[in-house]
Amino acid sequence: MNKEIIDLLQYLPTDIITQEEKRYPLYVQHDEISIGLSYQAQLHNQTGECGAQEFSCTIPRYITKNERTFEVIGLLQAEMGKTQNGNLSFANHEYCIINIVMAWFEKELHLDKEKWKWSAKVNINEPADSAYKQLVELKVVDHWTTRAHVTEEQAYPKRVTYIKNTTNKRLKHSDYGTIVLEYKNNLFSQIIKNFVRKITYKQIVNEKEEYIRGYMRGIIAGEGCIEVDNAIKKYRVHISVSKEDEKERYYECLKKLGIKSIIYPGDKLVISKRENNVQMLMQKLITLSHEKYSKFLAMMQQYQDITRETGYFIGKRQHIWNKYPQETISKIIELYKEGITSTKDIANQVGVSTIKVNRVLRENNLREKKLVNYGEEIKKKIIMYIKENPTMSNEQVARVFDISRSAIQRVRTKHHCRRPRDMMKMSEEKIARIIPTHMPVFHTFS
Repeated sequence: MNKEIIDLLQYLPTDIITQEEKRYPLYVQHDEISIGLSYQAQLHNQTGECGAQEFSCTIPRYITKNERTFEVIGLLQAEMGKTQNGNLSFANHEYCIINIVMAWFEKELHLDKEKWKWSAKVNINEPADSAYKQLVELKVVDHWTTRAHVTEEQAYPKRVTYIKNTTNKRLKHSDYGTIVLEYKNNLFSQIIKNFVRKITYKQIVNEKEEYIRGYMRGIIAGEGCIEVDNAIKKYRVHISVSKEDEKERYYECLKKLGIKSIIYPGDKLVISKRENNVQMLMQKLITLSHEKYSKFLAMMQQYQDITRETGYFIGKRQHIWNKYPQETISKIIELYKEGITSTKDIANQVGVSTIKVNRVLRENNLREKKLVNYGEEIKKKIIMYIKENPTMSNEQVARVFDISRSAIQRVRTKHHCRRPRDMMKMSEEKIARIIPTHMPVFHTFS
């Protein structure tokens, strides 16, 4: 059976808009493999002279038509910057979603992960205390470079940004900010924005249920919110959407899936009532966002006899849907059997977390969970290194000694060596006493 495909030739704009809001015709050349795109813009140099400059790029002609593609289209519709500013941008605060989007662009559109630039935005005022600010930025940068498919070299010079319209002064323990991915290419950016817009406004409601389901899964991961009020027994999911035409399309998509929703004035499309929430659970519409899925499962357990009705929440280990399709699990196993034993390498190729790779390998008896007992000499070196570099994360120390991050954590716990995140709980006065002596100098990347 041949796999379904999307022909990108059908989704191209006729003109390209520049940041100066000038329009230029798009020239297209294509074969059965790729599409060559170009446009010529009239530019002025510093002396006022006018000349033509050509901009071009090549993209694959076909992309795979499956649920994952429509999940990413939904995510882009929800979280992608829509203005024609010559920049493709995508923001989210969950690294699993960031990795899904980056992996999809690499697989389907051949956009290497290394081509993205990034910065992280945190919901606090910029700290006046430079020592505390360094701790915040160390924590945030380490989180994203460790868990998402980005490196410090890809970051903008100002890697962490702050906001002014908040009263928050301190970063919460589990808050790592929102990462903003950017790829500066006006031509590629407009191709993607036009593609997502055409799918949303002209096509999605007429697609197969499985594709509508994937699309709404992406929309809810980006714009959904779980509302729980046990006092008045209000259990509902709302989608933040202000444009009425978008709201109508989401309403029609949910209707096609047998889910009733209510269009509210302002920016809400609301799904409520037990029968609709049960359908949200059974059709796995809130599984892309791990954070929202966890809250949704807790909400669903408030319904009486929900286990009997759905088959979920049985026994000590609740029946929670595996967030990854069987084809992903099979790919992990296949790569391991081919001789790729590094969980990080497998995770990068498949587009999942290393935690998921380890879990799949253990569940299929391909890797046992075991603790490695390192010699006393290496432990002493680790302790000394940690004391000399107290702000380094477990991941960074693990790279230095070429051992697992969990081994570093065990050493820290046994010998009471504080991690940077533990230091976040200290008073600013105590941090100020520690940092000047031990904090290394940080340089931004250009």
